[in-house]
Amino acid sequence: MSLDAFWQRYEFSPDEFQVEAAEAIAAGMVLAAELSRRLDWLTDNDVIRIRRLFTRAGLPVRPPAELAPQRFRELMAVDKKVQDGKLRLVLLRSIGRSVVTPDFSETLLEETLKAGLATA
Repeated sequence: MSLDAFWQRYEFSPDEFQVEAAEAIAAGMVLAAELSRRLDWLTDNDVIRIRRLFTRAGLPVRPPAELAPQRFRELMAVDKKVQDGKLRLVLLRSIGRSVVTPDFSETLLEETLKAGLATA
């Protein structure tokens, strides 16, 4: 899985949303970086660096405003990385060092999605 776990299902819902793969990956990677920061794996500066990279490339760093947090979670629930009913995400231990893990706080995930969608 690539770091677009947050948006992979978004990309594959063409009747509901219109988004290019690169846009989904960019915004998803920023959300993954934000959650990684909340887990104390990345620093604020790491997240700023990742966000700036995508901004310079002209890619979105936030999901569209019409995507509600609950709908986001529904789309994530059918991701190919769900195993035995448990969502696994690709998160960053540091820039360049990713991990696929089911071990993250649901509360921090909710906070990350709400914060990311609130600023879209």
